[in-house]
Amino acid sequence: MQNHIVLFILVLAATAIVSFAYAIWRGRKDEQILRSIIQSSPIPMFVISTNHRILHWNRALEGLSGIKSEDVVGTDQQWRAFYKSPRSCLADLILSNKVINSSILYAGQVTKSKVLKDAYEVTEFFPDLGEKGKWFRITSAAIRDSGGKLFGSMETLEDITDQKTAEEELLKRTKLESLGTFADGVAKDFDSLLSAILRNVFLAKISASEEDKILENGLAIAERAGLQAKELAHRLITFAQGGYPVKKLEKLDDLIREAISKALTGSKVVCKPVIAPDLWPAEIDAMQIKQVIENMVANAREAMPEGGVVEVIAENITTGTNIRTLGEGNYVRIVIRDKGIGIPRENLSKIFDPYFTTKEKKGRGGIGLGLAICDSIIKYHNGLISVESVAGAGTSFFIYLAAAVKNGAP
Repeated sequence: MQNHIVLFILVLAATAIVSFAYAIWRGRKDEQILRSIIQSSPIPMFVISTNHRILHWNRALEGLSGIKSEDVVGTDQQWRAFYKSPRSCLADLILSNKVINSSILYAGQVTKSKVLKDAYEVTEFFPDLGEKGKWFRITSAAIRDSGGKLFGSMETLEDITDQKTAEEELLKRTKLESLGTFADGVAKDFDSLLSAILRNVFLAKISASEEDKILENGLAIAERAGLQAKELAHRLITFAQGGYPVKKLEKLDDLIREAISKALTGSKVVCKPVIAPDLWPAEIDAMQIKQVIENMVANAREAMPEGGVVEVIAENITTGTNIRTLGEGNYVRIVIRDKGIGIPRENLSKIFDPYFTTKEKKGRGGIGLGLAICDSIIKYHNGLISVESVAGAGTSFFIYLAAAVKNGAP
């Protein structure tokens, strides 16, 4: 439905522009009415002449770009609405008859419109728009007179960021569901095999002579590894069965310290957590939240293989509507920050996807389940995980959990 509305407006605007051109040519007095159609359109749009100079830059595009029409009309700076440096827009490619080369400039596939003649469409992500970038469906069309002579082109932009976010969330949930089905079967088989191995390790331990310290130490190491693997299997089973938390009112300070200690045992990375002395309690599944924090701290540790300091801050905050997807209220915010290798900007939106990973497939590198499970757990707690990162400078994760307080008091 939304696409049809946009196309209708595009057709209306194109008709208005053609009429506008004739109005100028024939000197009609209704020129201002036709100009108003373009200016009043709720869809951001601009119109350029055959020499790529801007003829119209409507109010909706002013609001989107922050650029006033008087600053660009008459120039060839239509790129300023979307990019940091000069480059051709889709409307320019249509005028230059270079749409066939559009793959050089657009990551998405440019397709010919099924509704409009001489029109093309592309879906593109613009990282420099808004706080976290925006997705737009761009439609551009050639403008011709009744004799078919080309005298300009126009471009419209439909903000589809919310739609893309919803699609990505649905895809992520679908992946998690299929992963859960797979993990359930594998984890249960894995758990059964580990139980058999651990039973035999236990029998070997009680059968070994007290003098055979090497064997005793080896069996102890095998037992610890088996128990850790068994714990992982149980986590996967919990995740596969829906991961729904069994919530109880819990204090978070000791839980956070225990998770940090476990994640950094035997590591060159250190952490001195800063925890508010009056940290609010929360209704949580303690085991699941501990797993999330442990996983996050372990990721921070892996980002600093030569050692370093992980910052962990736990504090009380009261939010308004300034944090996207998080309602107003009282929250405990846990910040986990490292000064490691960071995450490239193009990967930030993918790190919570199942199977996505940039780790080497060796050592502690896995198949990318950790953050997907963490994100799932926090969402089941009606919370939020967000991330900020600069490649080569470090990463900060922010975990928000609803506090069990009213009006700032437990």
